[in-house]
Amino acid sequence: MYKIKITSNDIQEQSFTLYGMNLKLTLYYNKVLTGYQFDLFNLDTNSYITKMKGLSVASPSLIEFNLPFVFVLNDKSGAGIGSISKTDFASRFELLIMTKDEYREAIWQGYTA
Repeated sequence: MYKIKITSNDIQEQSFTLYGMNLKLTLYYNKVLTGYQFDLFNLDTNSYITKMKGLSVASPSLIEFNLPFVFVLNDKSGAGIGSISKTDFASRFELLIMTKDEYREAIWQGYTA
């Protein structure tokens, strides 16, 4: 499992190598939803894996894709609810990347970070 550094900026971008893939992650703040969406770009194939995919607390993003991992937005406060302000993103949440097997195991164990 990996933790991705996040802030409360409107747009955040970072590149990293994970599970043998060179990726670029761009997070966008959506003021209507008071939450974040993301683009994930494969630098090896020069193509988008997904664009404007939403992040929701405890719900795996990318589970439906043929990828070895998922993104999970974890609420460190334990409230288990979505953000109510932009500052919640960096203060209450952490963005985790885990394999699908790690995610399934976390569900069985009642995951808490």
